[in-house]
Amino acid sequence: MRGLGRVVPVALLVAAACASPAEAADPDPYCTSTSYGNEPAKPAKLRFGVDPELAGSVGTGQSTAKPLDNAKDVAALHALTPTGRDMVLRINRLFWADGEAGIKRFQAIVARNSAEGFDSELQVRYHPATGDEGDIAKWTRYVRHVVDVFGTDRHVVAMTITNEVNLNVSQNTSDGAYAGATDALIQGVIAARDEADRIGRPDMKFGFTFAFRWNPISDASFWNKLGAAPAAFRRAIGFVGVDDYPGTFWPPVIAPTSSPGRELAIALATVRRCYTPKAGLGSSVPIWVTENGYQSGAAGDDAAQVVALEDMVRTAASVAGTYGVTDYRWFNLRDNLSRSPGIFDTTGLLHDDYSKKPAFGRYRALVAEFGSNKTPASGPRACRAAVRLTLPRRARSYRVRVDGRRVRARRHGRRLLVRARPGARVTLVARLQGGRRTFVHKRARTC
Repeated sequence: MRGLGRVVPVALLVAAACASPAEAADPDPYCTSTSYGNEPAKPAKLRFGVDPELAGSVGTGQSTAKPLDNAKDVAALHALTPTGRDMVLRINRLFWADGEAGIKRFQAIVARNSAEGFDSELQVRYHPATGDEGDIAKWTRYVRHVVDVFGTDRHVVAMTITNEVNLNVSQNTSDGAYAGATDALIQGVIAARDEADRIGRPDMKFGFTFAFRWNPISDASFWNKLGAAPAAFRRAIGFVGVDDYPGTFWPPVIAPTSSPGRELAIALATVRRCYTPKAGLGSSVPIWVTENGYQSGAAGDDAAQVVALEDMVRTAASVAGTYGVTDYRWFNLRDNLSRSPGIFDTTGLLHDDYSKKPAFGRYRALVAEFGSNKTPASGPRACRAAVRLTLPRRARSYRVRVDGRRVRARRHGRRLLVRARPGARVTLVARLQGGRRTFVHKRARTC
C-alpha cells in the first residue's frame, strides 16, 4: 500500500448524490460509519511475520535503496524470532511481467528462507508486461505455473494473488492501475486454488489484499464486484488481507482523540462488518493483517515508531477474536533509506545499516507474548506421480522432459522412473543407432 492525498468528504457528497437505488437501500453503502471498532475486545493468538524485502516505491518504478545483505537479513530474522514461535516471511513483489527470470530469482529467495526454517507467503503480482494487460487467460496460466514451481516446497504456506487492486495510482506497488485487475484477482485465486489441489497442496492458502482505505466510492465498487464473482471464487478464498498504515496512509494524520492502534481496530472492524459481507465472504474466512507499519521518518523518530508498533500489535491481538484475525505481518524488516523523506522508506525494524531500532526488540517481545506456537512446515509435500518408461533396446542416448522442461530420471537398466505432478506430459526422446530418434509420450496420472 502506498499513499497519496484524497479528498474523502467531497467524494462522499458526490457518492450520496449519485447513489443507485440498491446503494440507497444499503444502510452503509460506502462503509464510512463511525461505529466500527466499538465492539468488546476478544483476544486471540496470532501467527506473526515480517516483510524482509525492500519496500516498494510509490509510482511507476523503484527509487534508490541501499542493497540488502542476505547474510545480515538471515541473522536478523533469527534474532527477531522467539524460540517456539512462528515467523512467516512475506515475500514481495513477484511481477508477472518479469516472467521466468523473476520466478527463478524468487525461487532463490524462498529456498534460502526454507533452508533457514522459515515459512514463506508469496506476493504474486498481476503487473503485466506491455501487450499482456487484460489477457486474463495468459495471466491464469502464469498463476498456475507459479503454484507448480513453489508448491513443491512445503515451507511456502500461502500466496496473495494480486496486490491492492482497489488502489489505482501506483503501478510499482499496486495492481489497480492496470486494466483487468479485478478479473485478474478473481480468476487468479480460482486458478491458484485449483492448481494447488491438483498437485496435492490443499493446505496452501490463497487470498488478496485490500488497501485501507483509498476512496469510499471505488472501494465499495471493488467489494461489490467481488460479490458478483462466481461461487468458485468464494470457495477458493483462504483469507482476506488488509494493508493498513495509520498515520502514514490512512488516516494520513491521526487525530488527538485516536491512536494508531485504534485506527487499526477501526480498519479491521470495517472490513469484517461492512466490506467482506458485500463480497459474500462470511466470518469463516479469516482476516490477515498482511501489511502494517509506521515510519520513523527522515528525522529518525525511532521512539514514536516503537510506541505506534506496540499500540498496533497489542490492539490487533486484543481484537483478533472479535474480527476473526489470525495473522499479522509487520512491514518491513529493514529501512530502504533511513534518512529518506520518502513514504515507506523508514518503516523497518532495522536502520539501513542493519543496526537495530527500539522497535526490533519490542516486536520480538510482542511476538513472544501474543504469537502462535511454532508448527512444522505446513502440510504435505506436493503430490508427485510415478511415471515408468522403458528405453528402446538400441538406444545410444536419451533425455526426458516434463511439460517441455528437461528433468533427470532414475535409471535401472532399461527402466526409467520419473516423478511428475498429476496431469503432466512426460516425454522420452531416445536416439537410436544410426541417428534415428524415437519418442514416447506418457501422461502422469495419480500419486
